[in-house]
Amino acid sequence: MDGDKRSDIVMVSNDVPENEAPGEVWHGPFTRAGQPAKKDFFAIGADEHSNHHSVAAGDVNGDGVADLAVRTSSQDEPDSRAVSLLTGGPGGFTYQGNLKDAQGRIIGGEDVAIGDLNKDGYGEIVVGHSNDSYDSDVELPTKGGALAVVYGGPGGVSTTRKPVWINQDTAGVPGSGERGDGMGTGLSIGDTNGDGYLDVATGLPGEDLGSVADAGGVLVLRGSAGGLTTTGIKAFTQNTSGVPGTAENGDRFGAETALVDADSDKRDGLVVGDPAENFGHGAAWVFPATSSGVTAGGSFSFGPSTMGLTSLGASFGASLAD
Repeated sequence: MDGDKRSDIVMVSNDVPENEAPGEVWHGPFTRAGQPAKKDFFAIGADEHSNHHSVAAGDVNGDGVADLAVRTSSQDEPDSRAVSLLTGGPGGFTYQGNLKDAQGRIIGGEDVAIGDLNKDGYGEIVVGHSNDSYDSDVELPTKGGALAVVYGGPGGVSTTRKPVWINQDTAGVPGSGERGDGMGTGLSIGDTNGDGYLDVATGLPGEDLGSVADAGGVLVLRGSAGGLTTTGIKAFTQNTSGVPGTAENGDRFGAETALVDADSDKRDGLVVGDPAENFGHGAAWVFPATSSGVTAGGSFSFGPSTMGLTSLGASFGASLAD
């Protein structure tokens, strides 16, 4: 976070003492006892009534130092989701404001990740706007959930590439936008086909498959020189040929995703978490990756009993870290 090439830990909090800031950095190197070299605090905007929910780190402005995207909301408004951008540097973080779309509307959501999707040296901020229950009076293309892609640039946010919204009503995206589908859930970013462009995986845990309600699914969208594209999207459900299991009511397949290169072949395979599987026992699926991207061939699944754990209500797969 400070450009010294040593990894740091960043935390945000809502419960902080008076006269302290809600953001905290533990600077590396760390001792064997876990103690950082030093600790710093930082502010996130000027609104003292903001809640801070999660944080993503990545180099948005191409200076080699990590920047932050922080999910926030107001304590005073029921639907005030936003994502704040803070650029990093040797002197600490500089608040750049809330992300906005091409129409000047504030972008917010339930998940956020950073990665260079168009290989231009600047990281993109991808926001998962999965909860569409508050959007009936807001003219956003977020029915059924959506992804917002904000392109990076030398100043943090690109001045030449406009932010875009992608949902299931966008041309090229499988399915159609329906309330509660949850597109944007469980975001992860990685290179699934080894072409150097980072791709985006998102769950749709509320997706219906025919008469099977909330069976769930996962989409993998490709990065390209033009940014995140809806051409060649990979879609997976438990009814996809080669995927273990069968789609059932309330499975909510795709509640979590992670793109991970587990075999060092320079391609990120897909891991899917489904804590609702088998009446709350939970399970995880592993999909390999080839030169054409993630594939269902050779996929496998496992659950708590595979690990020798108690199955009943385990919610296995509720959280994945890549």
